[in-house]
Amino acid sequence: MPTPSNYTNNLIETLYYLLYAKYGNNSIASSDQNQFKYKVFTTIFEYGPAWKQRLIIQEKLAKLNPDSDDVMNSSIKINNHAENPDTEPGTDAFEPLTGINSQSASTLKRGKLEGYSMLNELLETDVTEEFLGRFKKLFIKFVMPQAPLWYRSIPGSEEVVDDALMCDDYPSVYGNYRTQTFQEIWETAEDFINDYQNCGIPPTI
Repeated sequence: MPTPSNYTNNLIETLYYLLYAKYGNNSIASSDQNQFKYKVFTTIFEYGPAWKQRLIIQEKLAKLNPDSDDVMNSSIKINNHAENPDTEPGTDAFEPLTGINSQSASTLKRGKLEGYSMLNELLETDVTEEFLGRFKKLFIKFVMPQAPLWYRSIPGSEEVVDDALMCDDYPSVYGNYRTQTFQEIWETAEDFINDYQNCGIPPTI
C-alpha cells in the first residue's frame, strides 16, 4: 500500500493513487526508468490542464439542483438600438455607437424535462478514465512479460536451437527478464510528487 504524503496539492497526489490503482503492477514499456518517468510527466504536461478544468466543471455541474434557476432559466437576449447623431464615428467605422436610444430583451425559461435533459447531457462520468487512458501506451500489454524468450542457446555454444520452444533442456538466453512496475518505481506518493516537481518539466496541475 503506497504511503500518503504531506503535499498541499491534493490533485497531483490523487493522480498518483489513480495511476497506482490502474497500473500499479504493470511493467513499464521501457528499459530506461528515467525515460519512462519523463514520458509520464510529459503526458501530465500535455493533458493534465484540460483534465483539471473538466474536473472543476463537472464538480460544479454535479452540485447543481436540477430545479434551480441555473438549470431552468435560459439565456437573456438583449438588443440595443442607437441613432447616429451626425457626429463620429463615421460610416466606415467598426465601433458601436456609445449612446442607447432603446433596448429590448427576451428571456426564455426551460421546461423541467428540457432542463433535466440538458443537465444530464452535460454530466460526464468518464473524465478521469479518458485521462488515465493516455498513460496506457507507457506500459507493456503482454499478459506475462516475465516469460522466457522463445529462442534458447546451448550453454557454451553460439548455436541457437530453433525448436527449443518444445523443450526445457536449455536455459533461456536472457532468463526471465521483465521491466520494473509502476509500484516499484514510485513506492510512495512522496516519491512521485518529488520527481514530478523536480523533473524540469513545468507542473501543470
